[in-house]
Amino acid sequence: MAEAWREVVSWVRESCTPYQRFFPLIASALTLVSGFCKGPLRLAALSLAILLFIFVAADFARSLLEKETSYASTQGPPAITPVTPFQIILATFFAIVYSFMIFVGLHLMFFPSSPGFLVLLPCIFVLSFLAAWRNVRLWYRQAIDYEQALNEEAQAQDVHVPQPPLQ
Repeated sequence: MAEAWREVVSWVRESCTPYQRFFPLIASALTLVSGFCKGPLRLAALSLAILLFIFVAADFARSLLEKETSYASTQGPPAITPVTPFQIILATFFAIVYSFMIFVGLHLMFFPSSPGFLVLLPCIFVLSFLAAWRNVRLWYRQAIDYEQALNEEAQAQDVHVPQPPLQ
């Protein structure tokens, strides 16, 4: 029985892998949509949003604990991934979008007129910024790794080109 559950979990993980970078956006949008829905549709949207937030949190925790081993480059991971102002701006933009959708959805569902809910807004923003920062850094690391792999391939083509003998 435990083996069957492991197979199901691994199948779900493998099928969701290509869409993992969109989980924060989808979860935030589902939270927003659930604020406008009633009854079972609200419960379904909110449940799916919570499940996606758990996946995001688990992926973030796993990234802190495990080292990434799949690289396009044969030299391994890029030595340094510099932090640029554009990365900070991009992460802040995504955090604002995520926070807005989560805030509006939760505000409509639970706190229609509570000023105490504004205390929750900074916490929502911090968690949204962490998710957005992880995505932006992951995109930049993958881009640098891909660029490094392209440079290796170009160098390999230059080295392996046979020269005809001079006669």
